[in-house]
Amino acid sequence: MARYIKVNPLVAKYLQLESDRNTVKDGNYLLWQSDMLKFGPLTQLTEILTQIGGIALMPHEAREEQDGTVTRPLPQATDSRFIMPVKENTQGGDLVGDVSAEEPLPDTDSDKTTNEDSDENDNNGEDNEENTEIDSEAEIASENESMEE
Repeated sequence: MARYIKVNPLVAKYLQLESDRNTVKDGNYLLWQSDMLKFGPLTQLTEILTQIGGIALMPHEAREEQDGTVTRPLPQATDSRFIMPVKENTQGGDLVGDVSAEEPLPDTDSDKTTNEDSDENDNNGEDNEENTEIDSEAEIASENESMEE
């Protein structure tokens, strides 16, 4: 299945696609999978994404990014040409606008619990769509274990 690739503005500028591809609420770009061919074959997509600091998204995930309902942080690029200043990568939530209002809720909950407690209270993040997608398998496993006891 074709993927969309979320990248920072430096990658879009390097590929000269700033005016040809969509931007998302956090100022990053959604590129097409075929745009990655300029970096190498798609069989090496994982290595390319590490190099440019991008992430591959399913179509529904790309739509969430465009709508601003979910903002996924980008990893730091390993290629120096694509390294964004630390302020923009680590504090991307501050640049989002409407979405940043949703982000303090999980941070507040995690501040109240210790790391040991957070494993037991995975259900606290159900209101946060980002956490439910990432932790859904862990939550199902923990719920099954508690039901068996």
